[in-house]
Amino acid sequence: MKRDFSAEIVELLTPRPVPSDWRWEGAEAEIGARIPNDYKALIAALGGYAVLDDCLGLFQPEGRMTQSRIATLVAERDSVWRFLKDRGYRTLPAKYFDEGVRLIPFALFEANYFYWVAVSGRPEDEWGVLFVDADFEDWLEFDMSATEFIYNILSGRLKLWVLDEYFLDPPYTYIQ
Repeated sequence: MKRDFSAEIVELLTPRPVPSDWRWEGAEAEIGARIPNDYKALIAALGGYAVLDDCLGLFQPEGRMTQSRIATLVAERDSVWRFLKDRGYRTLPAKYFDEGVRLIPFALFEANYFYWVAVSGRPEDEWGVLFVDADFEDWLEFDMSATEFIYNILSGRLKLWVLDEYFLDPPYTYIQ
């Protein structure tokens, strides 16, 4: 199991989030996959859908706003992959579209997405993270949990060119 960094992420935020419990069963059934426990812990600690420092959106299992629901994001991205593959507009890296592999988005920054690389037979708490830029040019894979990935971005331990101007000086704003 990869490490849960949800508590460390919360320490970098202002104002402090108000935690709340969330039920994930419905979203997981809709998605057709379980969500890693570290991400569930982070969303509970944040009190649900959150935007970190006015730019990084994290999604919750349910809510009045469909754009904040993780299942809505997953369905939208699955539709994009089908469209791109069916129309041949882009050559996509085959290893992410092989049988038994699924990309499940959990966050976004503008039109850049962060995914779990869900591999059939591998427990959800062992999934790694994939960053795909808006132009589908950069596909960067990281062998870490979603919360470790987010924490490393916030703490400056991990640099992504699309985020160079963001997350420069904690504490970071938190909006729900």
